[in-house]
Amino acid sequence: MNKSNLFKSVASFLFLVLLSAPVLSYQLGGKEMVKNGTGSRTMAFMTIYFGTLFVPQELKGAADTAIINADEPMSLILTIDSGLVDRDKFVKSVNEGFVKAASAGYVTTDSKAFLNLFNDVTIIKGDKFSHHYDPKTGMTVKYWSKASGSEKTLGVIKGLQFKKAFVGMFLGSKPIQAGLKKGMLGQ
Repeated sequence: MNKSNLFKSVASFLFLVLLSAPVLSYQLGGKEMVKNGTGSRTMAFMTIYFGTLFVPQELKGAADTAIINADEPMSLILTIDSGLVDRDKFVKSVNEGFVKAASAGYVTTDSKAFLNLFNDVTIIKGDKFSHHYDPKTGMTVKYWSKASGSEKTLGVIKGLQFKKAFVGMFLGSKPIQAGLKKGMLGQ
């Protein structure tokens, strides 16, 4: 292994350790959120992003289908870890995730509305997308820009069916990537 690959491996490991560190607790939908797990999406041995799932305590460690089907508050945070990710590739990948979720039984008619939330976003390594589901309001999508250091709300998609499809692309029987699913489930 050359020094460059060793450095990348160590840097990715340290980033994952930082993601695993305790986070200040927060409330969503009137419930205390706890970290369920963090997984990494990889391609060609390179980490593309990290996905971290937060759920209410009663769902911590629950089975994939229990988390997908639960009409409970939860958050899924994606942290971009590759400079190869741009808006077009991100949108294409998420669209493919919705197709996989649909083939596993989690269908939504709101995927296009969700993808349109990213029309004016420029993605760089270090950016974060937070998806906060509250049964009362729906899925609020926020974007934190590493370049500006600021966060903005991209929009809200209402409905449990959308939440099931979105979470289903990560945790369903046909997930985006098995290792990512396993990490998000805390396994």
